[in-house]
Amino acid sequence: MKYLDDVINNVKSEAKQLFKGMLLDKRMHIDSSVNEEQRRELSYNLEKILLRLLKEHKRKIERETLYILKEDIMDEFLGYGVIDKFLEDPQVTDIMVNSPGQIFIEKDGVVEKADAAFENEHQIMSIIERMASDSGRRIDLSSPFVDLRIKRGARVTAVIPPIAGKGPLLCVRKILRDVFSLDELLEKRTVNKKMLDFLKYCVRARINMLISGSTGVGKTTFMNLLIKEFIPDEGRVVILEDTEELVVSPPKHCIKLFTRSASITGQGEVKLSDLVKLALHLRPDRIVIGEIRGEEAFDFLHVVNTGHDGSMCTIHANDCADALMRLETLSLMSRFNISENVVRRFLKMGVHLIIHMVRLNNGQRIVSQVSEFEHTQGGFMIKDIFSLHREIKENREVYEAKFTGYIPSFFDILKVRADMPDNFFEL
Repeated sequence: MKYLDDVINNVKSEAKQLFKGMLLDKRMHIDSSVNEEQRRELSYNLEKILLRLLKEHKRKIERETLYILKEDIMDEFLGYGVIDKFLEDPQVTDIMVNSPGQIFIEKDGVVEKADAAFENEHQIMSIIERMASDSGRRIDLSSPFVDLRIKRGARVTAVIPPIAGKGPLLCVRKILRDVFSLDELLEKRTVNKKMLDFLKYCVRARINMLISGSTGVGKTTFMNLLIKEFIPDEGRVVILEDTEELVVSPPKHCIKLFTRSASITGQGEVKLSDLVKLALHLRPDRIVIGEIRGEEAFDFLHVVNTGHDGSMCTIHANDCADALMRLETLSLMSRFNISENVVRRFLKMGVHLIIHMVRLNNGQRIVSQVSEFEHTQGGFMIKDIFSLHREIKENREVYEAKFTGYIPSFFDILKVRADMPDNFFEL
């Protein structure tokens, strides 16, 4: 926020110092955990400080400017500074702080420069340290990056020098507490009715799924919807994540396990691969892994080959073929004594369906491929059940994934387990 002149900026600086002293006198921990009554009292005291300083500087300001000054200081000490308003905005999904004057947000799938700025790098660093402290983590020269979740329901990745070359960086991805409904997904043209019905039968028939796509394309949100809408309430689901992104509420029979970083002494680390093994002892019907990106890849293949049908995971990839190759490569990298033939056999028997998502130039997120595969001598042969088509309607591009005519090899399973009509693909 740009204020009217240097006098008001000086008033703000003096008020911050006095406010900080008041907090220390009250022995209050400076974080975002104060209750509403405490916040009102602090706001009242801060306003008195500002009015006194303005009187000393012989300066009058509008009530609106006073309110903005007060809220800026309150947010800096008790919240997360200028990004607080974006954390509260339901339309903003991502907040990216590159430098004090460069804050970008993603709104409705489009990235834009935000009309906000920190005063200096010290402010950004203070916010990062507060986020880490609130989450029981630390960030310093010996540990210059952190991945955590904050109480407001957001995943935070922060990086500081020397890894961040030009000052501290911050990236916040908000967790969607209100998962999209089926109607909203259809309205946004992420899927069409035919594809959604097909996926409903696949989930109910306990087909193992791999959901792929690039960062921020909506993989986790889409998987969340499949769990919420199509998995029966009595099915016991064990969800494994690094940071909480999947939001499943009762009456779903779900439990969640999270990874943990090592302590300062290098002890206590809990990895996804550890959680996969632990999950097997928790009597799961299905196991869901938020994102596969390491040695847990082979553990997932082990899970889907040991009777836990209907399991799901997401993976970063460019298309369905790339998703399979990445899963295969990560599995081989995690186990030096496992042959390629073993991994491929696990893939063939355990992964039934690949769903790939993309983000178009206009920000629209869409399912572009729904495929199964078979092994060939040179790798994989992808067989698209639905694939993306481009049309020009009313002088604009329209994209939709349409049925290709290929009927999946597990069609009989869908009919037996989920009562899919014999003529489903003919309708």
